[in-house]
Amino acid sequence: MRRAMVLWALAMAVSTHVGGEDAPAKKATGLTDAEQEAFLAEGAVVRTRGVGAGTTRSVRATLRRDGLEHDAHIQSIDETKPAMKLGATTEIDFRDTYKNNVAAYRLDRLLGLGLVPVTVERHFERKRSAFTWWVDDVLMTELERRDKKMPSPDPRAWNRQMYVVRIFDQLIYNFDRNLGNLLVDESWNLWMIDHTRAFKIFKNVKEPANLGTHCPRALLLALRALDDPTLAAAMKGLLVEGQITGLLARRDFIVKYYEARIAELGENEVLYDLPPRVTGGPVSRSAQLPGSRGGP
Repeated sequence: MRRAMVLWALAMAVSTHVGGEDAPAKKATGLTDAEQEAFLAEGAVVRTRGVGAGTTRSVRATLRRDGLEHDAHIQSIDETKPAMKLGATTEIDFRDTYKNNVAAYRLDRLLGLGLVPVTVERHFERKRSAFTWWVDDVLMTELERRDKKMPSPDPRAWNRQMYVVRIFDQLIYNFDRNLGNLLVDESWNLWMIDHTRAFKIFKNVKEPANLGTHCPRALLLALRALDDPTLAAAMKGLLVEGQITGLLARRDFIVKYYEARIAELGENEVLYDLPPRVTGGPVSRSAQLPGSRGGP
């Protein structure tokens, strides 16, 4: 009996130690981007479980910091090759890396969008990894919405978000945007996740026809303002020079595409104002590894 009690006490001690805190934690909600970055960068991992979908062997983890608790999506995959044989095809400039998730978040915030969840780079099980804020109150994926034939309660607002997704995917040359990587929350906000197969070096956009007919006014201004020094600083350690060069070339194509539409149809037929989604402060680039109007 005494031995059983000792074993029980040891088990309880281990459980408490792994959890990091004795007191029950509250759910971390209502945080700004900067606060979410700090939480993801410094929160203790108290438990993990596998994520059923996807091919990147990702993990869902519960983090705890300062009495608050929230989940993160952790991806550690990091594979890049000049070419990769995939079935009957060969993919040139193959990239499947966690770094792209961090890069997508930073680019999203440089453009003032707020459709990519906060993501930071840190170690997980001795590997460099991307920690992404687990999106709260998800109703379904876009794939599930399509399968259920469920219309948005506000089709105009929905379409305006989809235009942004189309532009962003062409800008980053997203090789693997599937409808399961678009999340719909209870407010019918779209969230873009899982960009590990993006940011190729190619200067052409992947699918020009997918750009769509309209563009947010603020996004077009932000695209025009993007430059090499800004991207080089934001993407240090994440993207190489060729990827940044390719991104800027695709940016040029996208800007010219919408400027041509504006010249033909007028601003009010092409541009629109999108409600802001960014939740405070510029994206931090210090959360690195320890030691390292109108319109349509």
